[in-house]
Amino acid sequence: MKYLLLLSMLFLYSITFGQIPVINEPEGKTVIENDKMKVVEHVSQPKGDVCGLGMHHHEPHLTIVLTDAKVRITPENGEPQEMEVKSGTSIWFDAAETHSVSNIGNQPTKMILVYLKE
Repeated sequence: MKYLLLLSMLFLYSITFGQIPVINEPEGKTVIENDKMKVVEHVSQPKGDVCGLGMHHHEPHLTIVLTDAKVRITPENGEPQEMEVKSGTSIWFDAAETHSVSNIGNQPTKMILVYLKE
């Protein structure tokens, strides 16, 4: 039930604020934070960083892609990989290695990262 509520809140947020341009902050824009979760919005312009500046890592989290995205993911000690992700895609990451992610598409990208605190 709590996941249904969370997804409903994120859906309403994306509809309400989806058309407002946002400047990407280095660690993203915190949308909601309480004792249960932290929700961070990341907006990236073409050729910009997608979910953090340069090499970085994340705690386990859910990523919800709000726009189609073409990205290059570069692991700290690995080969870069390019991928296209469709709007509406949700991906759970248990623990991400150190990486960088660049927007290699022609459009801005918008993603929501949800970190659970339980």
